[in-house]
Amino acid sequence: MNRISLLHTTAFRLAMRYAGFVCLLTVICFGIIYGVTISQLRTQIDAGLRAEVGALTRLYQLKGITGLQQTIAALSTTKGLASSDTGDAGPRQYLLTDARFRPLAGSLSRWPRGISTDTMAWATLTLTQHHFKPGLDAGNRHFQLRAVAVALPGDYHLLVGQSLYELIELRNTILALTLAAIALVLCVGLIGGALVGRGVARRLQSVTRTADTIMAGDLSQRIPEEHRLDEFDALAGKLNAMLERIEQLMKSAREVTENVAHDLRSPLTRLRGRAEMALLKRDDPARQKEALQQAIEETDGIVATLNAILSIAQIESGARREWSAVDLAAVCQDAAELYEAAAEDRGLTFKTGIGAVPAVRGNRQLLAQAVGNLLDNAIKYTPCGGTVSLSLAQQRGRMIVSVSDTGPGIPEAMRDKVLQRFVRLDASRGTPGNGLGLSLVKAVADQHAATLSLADNHPGLCVSLGFTQG
Repeated sequence: MNRISLLHTTAFRLAMRYAGFVCLLTVICFGIIYGVTISQLRTQIDAGLRAEVGALTRLYQLKGITGLQQTIAALSTTKGLASSDTGDAGPRQYLLTDARFRPLAGSLSRWPRGISTDTMAWATLTLTQHHFKPGLDAGNRHFQLRAVAVALPGDYHLLVGQSLYELIELRNTILALTLAAIALVLCVGLIGGALVGRGVARRLQSVTRTADTIMAGDLSQRIPEEHRLDEFDALAGKLNAMLERIEQLMKSAREVTENVAHDLRSPLTRLRGRAEMALLKRDDPARQKEALQQAIEETDGIVATLNAILSIAQIESGARREWSAVDLAAVCQDAAELYEAAAEDRGLTFKTGIGAVPAVRGNRQLLAQAVGNLLDNAIKYTPCGGTVSLSLAQQRGRMIVSVSDTGPGIPEAMRDKVLQRFVRLDASRGTPGNGLGLSLVKAVADQHAATLSLADNHPGLCVSLGFTQG
């Protein structure tokens, strides 16, 4: 028995794919959150810097360079930087220089390279702090600064910047949360996939065990159902129904083989005896001819039995399923014309009552064969002076073909049994036969989803085929 690996189950693979999809969705969501948050914070920082530069420019216009220098010096102290911390991205940094960019006041030691002051210039700077400055991260020698620089009247230069330390911390926090969420999703996906895959593997393992037992020859085994009304129980129900049908077909095949061997043994023995008799009667042409004629009749009976078995097998396998709209009235009329003469030859009264009914969908040849078999049986087993009837009528939306006779009939307890192959009621019907006539009719009825019923005709038997409109 092949053991199902957990990692190879479809459920585990689907769980992993789903976990991967959730991880991708998590990355996208956190990426959107990060982008929107950082964008909003940058907008707030720029708005704050713009407002700060505007206030300092107005202060310069009112109090001159001395007043501006004193204000920036006060803002650049530790206390001033702490009071300027708005809590969103860290404290602001200041630098006031003369025309030659020599520092006059501020928390920065020198004018950054690459930033122009011809107009209001914006830049994100990466600076190196050589000495600890208030408000900057003492643990890192490099820091990022969002800065705006303006030129003041009198060739003075003013730079106001905001440390991006807290912004970077927020970015790192979002990145850490993203990685943690991905790890959590993967762990949950692995655990969930393992649990689901294990359950699926367990259910499939029971199927494979049953299959191995069946392949070993025990056709009575069935797939266990857990009555959870899930897809596995639905599949198990269908497979069990299929196994039931296979078991029935195998049993039927064994019975057919046994019955064929039993029923053909006697004709073949008689055929061999007729052939030997013909060889012994070489001096008597008349008796030799009679022996050969009897041998031919025995051969015809064997061929008829084999043809009937072949026809039933073809019908049950669906090999003769060339379906079209069939006029039952025409089929019954043709059968009546064919068997009416045979009934009269046996001294029987043949009656018909064929009405106009809607067409049904099916195989015309099979339907004609079924009606012909019913008429042949009725004529064969009805004693001289009896009556055989064929009728067609529509009842409650169904087309009913009925063949009735006044023969000995079939006991109610035996009506289901006579539909099986090679079953003959020799006690009531002594005429030789192969016991396949009604079996073929049943096979045709099953293929056309028709109902086959046997009822008492008082006296005799009435066999009815009920079809739905096609």
